[in-house]
Order: sequence, then structure tokens, then C-alpha cells
Amino acid sequence: MRKAKREREKQAAPAQLTGSWTHAVRILLFSAAIITAYLWLATLARGGQVPGCGPESDCEKVLSSPWAYWLGIPVSLLGLGLYGAFFISTFSLKIGHQQKARRALNSLTLFSFAILGAAVWFVGVQAVAIGAFCPYCCTAHGLASLAAIIFLSQANGIGSQLSVRLNFGTGIGVALGLVAVVAAGQIKLPKEQPAPKIVDLGQAQTNAPIAEAKPARTIKPAPAPKPTPQPAPTVDPEPSTPAVTTVTPANPAPAKAGSFHIPKSNLSLDTSRLPLLGSPKAPHRIGCLFDYTCHHCRQLHGHIRTAIEQFGGQLSCLMIPMPLDANCNAQIKRTGRDHVDACKYAKICLAVQQSAPGKYDAFDRWLFSDHKTTKPLARVREHAANLVGAAALNKAVASATVQQQLQQNIRVYELNTKNGGNSSMPQTIIKDGVMFGPAPSGAALQSLLKKALGLK
Repeated sequence: MRKAKREREKQAAPAQLTGSWTHAVRILLFSAAIITAYLWLATLARGGQVPGCGPESDCEKVLSSPWAYWLGIPVSLLGLGLYGAFFISTFSLKIGHQQKARRALNSLTLFSFAILGAAVWFVGVQAVAIGAFCPYCCTAHGLASLAAIIFLSQANGIGSQLSVRLNFGTGIGVALGLVAVVAAGQIKLPKEQPAPKIVDLGQAQTNAPIAEAKPARTIKPAPAPKPTPQPAPTVDPEPSTPAVTTVTPANPAPAKAGSFHIPKSNLSLDTSRLPLLGSPKAPHRIGCLFDYTCHHCRQLHGHIRTAIEQFGGQLSCLMIPMPLDANCNAQIKRTGRDHVDACKYAKICLAVQQSAPGKYDAFDRWLFSDHKTTKPLARVREHAANLVGAAALNKAVASATVQQQLQQNIRVYELNTKNGGNSSMPQTIIKDGVMFGPAPSGAALQSLLKKALGLK
């Protein structure tokens, strides 16, 4: 009797619109929303630099590109709104409120197709337009898309219970329309690159090459093994291990001739060991930490060359090779695919400067003749060997001087990153501040240099 009664009650009870699949959909959407919210908040807080996305990583390329915005709004914020609306609407699927449930069903169907359309668009943009994939973004798209697919697999059954005939064709049309609107906004009205700005690190000190300046007290580390004699540089006749200059913040002294001061530190670089673009006698000098394998660095190099020519002998730039390669840089946890062999490229640059300083400018012009691509390592080494001699190049690449200078350049990167709270590359040292990342254009860089250095 009891069993029969339970059967009659079960048959009389209205069928449920949701089930265990609903919990799976909500968990997937909630997870996607958490990732998307993290991307949005981290981007706002850190100016586009997200923890876990190293400099020049695929993740950083995607999140710092104009494709990460729609009409100036981070697409992560739009995605968060879509996922949130989908998540909340699932709670309106209740058989006891059929009118509300019908509206929720139609909305959820449209949300599902919108999520799938957005995922196809943004993953396609990463593959075709950017050429890099953001693992955070792809994970969020994947989770939300799986939630949408699970819902759509149940939608017809829910519609039958609510006496609603779903038209998936309309949903597909909505998805295509959404993609068209997003694409039009991103292509026709891309987000403008922000004007470059210098992060003031304090402890001002001029880096102009003042020959008459009274040298600051220096503390030199224990002497390294004496390197093989090299052609004497014109700036500093005693190339020993790089000196560390003690600077008094309250009354900073001018930079010593042949040294380049690093802001907010006691570190100064020996300019005779580093390549210089422009005249050594230029009254204004900046420094640029660069990695030849970094596309932003190659882009900035062209802007710097143009600025040096534009300002007609007023400006020079100390080029500081700093590889984003874990093989020689302890600050990099994993070498990105674009930065394989970055250490070797950096050593070749330093070796050419050490072996034949007078030939570096020609080498630099050849190396950066195409700012869009990286020349093969074997070709770069061959060209350098033809300029300075294979034996001299090999000896310099393996020398303690080059190894020590490379590590000191990495130390500069570490200090700038810590003091400026930004690990983006390139890093341009201008007086007592650092510009992190590239300038959006040559004109923007020249405008910034005019204001910072008083150039005409």
C-alpha cells in the first residue's frame, strides 16, 4: 500500500526543470567568473600587468593588446557580466513559476549562444591577430562554453515541460550579431595606447657625461681574474669589474664620467662596457634595458634611433642587453618561446662592444634593420664574427667580463622591477625615473623626452 501511494504521489508531483546538470553548469560559470574577475581587477590595479603573466609572455601580449578592450572597456568586464547574468538566471527555472521560467529559458538560450560566439571570436583573435594565447582567458572561455553546451543539451527538454518551442536559429543569429558588434568596435575603434610615462624612483642624479665632475666614492668588489686584453675603449681606460657607486640621497653628486647611475640604488654601470647610440659628448643620456628577442624592445629601439637623430647631438642612449631567458637570468622562471637563446644574443652584443667598440654602431644598425622579426642566432653570430673576427668574438663571448656585465644588467632589471613595481620590458632609464614598456610611437617618445630632459 505504501509503495503504491508513493508511486501515485510521484506521478502527481510536477516534473523538475533542473537537475544535477544545473549544479555542474553553475560551478563551471562560477569558476569562469572568478577567473574573469581576477583578470579585470588585476588589470585595473596593475595597469595591464597580471601576476603570473611575465614580461613578454603570451599572457602579457594578449592582455596588453588593443584586442583586450572594446570601446575602451576591458572585455573581461563584459565577460564577467555575461557569465553573471547566465548564473543568476539559472535560479529562475522553477516549474511553479512558469511565466518567469519561460523568460529565463529564452534568456539562458541566448546567453549560451552569446558565450559560444564570444569564445570563438576571442580565441580566434588570439590565434590569428595576436599570435599568442592567454591561458587564463582560454580557461575561462572553455569553462563557460562547457556550461553553455550542457545547458543547450537540456534546453529542449525544459521547453517541452514549459510548452515552449525553442528556435536555435535565433540564438545562432544573436551570437553572430554579438560577434559582429564586438568585431566592429575593436577594429574600427581600437583602444588608444596610453601616453608613455616615467615612474619617478627618486634620488635624482644626472647621467650626462660630465668629464669635470668630481667622482663619487666607489666601492669595488673583489677583483675577478684578469681578462684578456681588449682594444682600449675611449671612455674609461681601466675596464675592471663594474664598480658600485655610493650615492648620498640628500645631496646626490653628478654622474662620474664613464658611469651611468641606476635610480634609487647605489649601482652605477661602466659605460665603456656597454654599447652607446649617439654621440658620447651628447649633454643628455638615457639608458635602455632591452632584449633583442622582445618585440616591444625592437620597436622602442627604432623610436630611440629616430629621437637621437631628431635632437641633433643632444641625446645619446646607453644600450643595456637584458635577456628574458631563464638560462642566465634568475629573475625569469620560465623562458618564453620567443626568448629562447636570448642570453646568447645578449652576449654577442656585449662581445662586439668589448672586441671592437667602434664597430658596434654598424652591427646594431644591421641587427635592428627589421624591427618586426628576430634574425636567426647563427646568422647574427656570423655577421658579428665578420665584423670583429671569429677568434676575438669567441674569446669575448666566453670572457669573465661579458659574463659579469650581463649579470649586472640583470641586477639593474631586478632593481627597477622592485623599485618601480613593474617588470615590463623594455625599461628606459631617464634621469631618476624609468619608463616601463614601449612608447606607442616615435612622436610620443620625443614628446616625453622633451619634457623630461628639456630638449629642443
